[in-house]
Amino acid sequence: MRVSIRKKRFGFDFVVTNAFSFGLLLLVTSVSCQDKSRHVRSFGKSKEEVPARPNTIWDDIHLQPQFDNSSTRNVTTQLSKTAFLNCRVRNLGERLVSWIRYHDLHVLTVGRYTYTTDQRFQAIHNDNTDDWTLQIKYPLKRDSGVYECQISTEPKMSMLYYLSVIVATATIRGAPEMYMKSGSTIKLTCDVTHSQQPQAYVFWHHNGKVINYDSPRGGISVETTRADVSTSRLLITNARMSDSGNYTCEPSNADKASIIVHVLNGEKPGALQHGDQNSSSHTSSDTVLLLTVVLMLSLGSLLVR
Repeated sequence: MRVSIRKKRFGFDFVVTNAFSFGLLLLVTSVSCQDKSRHVRSFGKSKEEVPARPNTIWDDIHLQPQFDNSSTRNVTTQLSKTAFLNCRVRNLGERLVSWIRYHDLHVLTVGRYTYTTDQRFQAIHNDNTDDWTLQIKYPLKRDSGVYECQISTEPKMSMLYYLSVIVATATIRGAPEMYMKSGSTIKLTCDVTHSQQPQAYVFWHHNGKVINYDSPRGGISVETTRADVSTSRLLITNARMSDSGNYTCEPSNADKASIIVHVLNGEKPGALQHGDQNSSSHTSSDTVLLLTVVLMLSLGSLLVR
């Protein structure tokens, strides 16, 4: 069979004169039709136009970025102890994770870059992991609050974290004043509470100077117990008048505490401690006695009349 097909191309006619050429023409036509059919999806009897952009990871809801709720969102740290807020994001792709301070909407980090002038803040991310961690060095009390981990989707996806910076406090038993008799033993006890870790050290000061336990005076010692509540005890034997003054307990990571010690020479401590109260009671007794005398005199004058 001889098939003649006349086509006009490039300004001249050509004729397909054999079966091989005809088959080739049919193949080209079929491929062209298949290419056109790619723009239409069939669902039963209905047809749906396919978007111009082919399907990607972002079109699949199961592959969109998702927060991992297993991360701790309430973090408590000690004053000046580095804090870490860890945000775990699955299927992040090419999107970015930002950390934002919530109360003033200040952008701290974007990706691995720090956008704040406060260099205490830094973003940490290791390749092949889903963790984006905000590191805060030497946290202050004012750093307590809400922080937002945000993903650069449209609309934005975010998760909130709360940081609590606690300040350990020191208290001296018997403060603010203590009265001791000359020759007795001064015992000062400093308790450190709200501390997440034992104190590395506890210094004692007398009138602004660090106490030297090996001083020529002698008789000075300190005992420190490190536990949930750290306790430091300062013992000064054979108290003297020169031992009077301000004593300050200074822990390694807690606020200081102070007490005023009075060393009395020959007078009972209780007498001075309650001196004001005794004076007050004496004054009250004298007043009552005076009123009684005045009342009796008034009654006597009435009887005489």
